[in-house]
Amino acid sequence: MNAVIFADRVRTLRGDVSHVPDGSILIPVNAQTDLERVWTVINDLLFYKGRYAFEIIVVVNNYRPDDPPVLDPFHQAGVRVVSCPDVRIPGIRVAVTARVHGARVAASSLTIHIDADCRVPNPTALLDWYVEQFAAGACAAYTPVNFCDLNDDSATRARVAIHHLTRWFKRCVLGVPTIRGSNFAIDRDLFIELFDARYLPADFSIGPVLRARGAPVAYNNSPRLAVLTSGRYFERGWRELVRYLIYRLRYNVNMLRVRVGMTNPDDHQANTDRPYRVYRVTGSDLQDQSRKEKQPL
Repeated sequence: MNAVIFADRVRTLRGDVSHVPDGSILIPVNAQTDLERVWTVINDLLFYKGRYAFEIIVVVNNYRPDDPPVLDPFHQAGVRVVSCPDVRIPGIRVAVTARVHGARVAASSLTIHIDADCRVPNPTALLDWYVEQFAAGACAAYTPVNFCDLNDDSATRARVAIHHLTRWFKRCVLGVPTIRGSNFAIDRDLFIELFDARYLPADFSIGPVLRARGAPVAYNNSPRLAVLTSGRYFERGWRELVRYLIYRLRYNVNMLRVRVGMTNPDDHQANTDRPYRVYRVTGSDLQDQSRKEKQPL
C-alpha cells in the first residue's frame, strides 16, 4: 500500500488528536518474528468505518540494545511506538509485560489487545462492540477467537475442536471468563493495577481474577466479532497433541487458583510457543549506547 494513503487512514482512525480516543489498540511485536507481519493486522484495523476514534500502539521488544530495529515506517504511518529491548520479568509471560508497557502510555481508558499475528475480519463490528460494552459498564470484554495458518491434518483439527470445547466448559460451566491475549479489551487502570499487584503472570489469569473480584465482563459469541489468531506454531502429530493437552490441563488447573504473587508455571513452554530470544541490557551495552548518543552528528 502507498505509504501516504496508509498514513491518511491511520489519521482517519485516530480522529481529532486534541481529543482522547475512544480506545487504544495495543499490539505486542516480537522484533525477531513479527516486525513485518504486524502490518497485516494493522491494515485490517484500518478498514474500520465506524464513528469512534482509536489510536494504535505497537510495543516492539526482543532485540539487541546496540542493534535496534528500524521503526521509521511506524512513525511515518502515524502508529505510536513503544520500544524496549527486553520486557521480560521472570515468572510472567512476555506478552503480558509487553501489553502493560503499552497500557502505561495509552491515551484511552479502554485498551483493546490484539496480537501481531492476528487477523480482524470485521474491525467495525468488533471495535464498536468493545466501546459500547465499556460505555454500558463492563470492565473487560472479549469475543470468539478462531484460527488461521493451520496445518491440514487430523491432529490439528482435533486440537482446535478441543480448544473450543474447553473454552465453552470454562465459560459456561465453571463461569470463568476465557479471555486470551489475541483478542480482549480491559480497563487500562484495572489492568495495570492487577499487574502491579502481581495477579497476572499470563493472559489466562485475567479471567479468573476478574471473576474472583466480581468485575463485570462482557462476552459475545457472534461470528462477525471473531478474531483469527495464527496456529503456525502448532506441532503436527497425535503424540505432540497428547503432550500438549496434558501440559494445558496442568496449566489451567494451576492458573484457576487466584492468588497474589502468581507466576507462570512454565516459562520454557511460554517461550517455545512464541520463540523469544532474551536480550539483556548489560552495563557494556549501556556504555556503548551512551557513547553513540554523545557522538557528534
